Amino acid sequence: MTKTLRMLAIAVLSVAAIGTAASAKADNIDNVVLDFESGAVFTGQIDFANDYSSITGVNGTLTGYEYGISGFTGIGSDAISWVYGLCGNCSGLTGDQFGGLLMDGAPDGTGGGTYSNFIAFTYDYTNAPNLVLLPVSGNIGTDVDYDDFVVSSSIAPTPEPGSMVLLGSGLLALFCMAARKQSLRMLPAITARHNHASI
Repeated sequence: MTKTLRMLAIAVLSVAAIGTAASAKADNIDNVVLDFESGAVFTGQIDFANDYSSITGVNGTLTGYEYGISGFTGIGSDAISWVYGLCGNCSGLTGDQFGGLLMDGAPDGTGGGTYSNFIAFTYDYTNAPNLVLLPVSGNIGTDVDYDDFVVSSSIAPTPEPGSMVLLGSGLLALFCMAARKQSLRMLPAITARHNHASI
């Protein structure tokens, strides 16, 4: 039982440490799923600036496309891992609307890079953190390679770091209660051994 309690304590402290470390990050990370006309699907996370006014990072997979081949292949998958930085708000839209290009391949450190495929991603952040995808708006809309248009989407914020800390605190409280209960159960046996040893 003691080994189980130690393992629980380690798990609780790990969750608390992760929550504390994550709270230092200023960006908002959303889980995103995009379904395209071709049947291709993007699944991953997109990092947004703290006020959602731009895209700061991406990490996901575009199935049905392959790096090194431009266009839909219907097989394979393509890692989408960086944001094109040479056009700022590529959508050309104003107000609380932004569009960026999510790229496969490799960035070159100047905002550009080598790529085969990209996802144009345009959204309205007026009611952030609730974002509205703009499939056909501005210069780029939401599509793959300006050709394969989005037909459905899901954008959901990841749990806030504060939620992780709260979860960790709750688990720590449960651990403390369990440890106290365990020590109270053992108290009569320890007292009996102590009394027997002193006779």
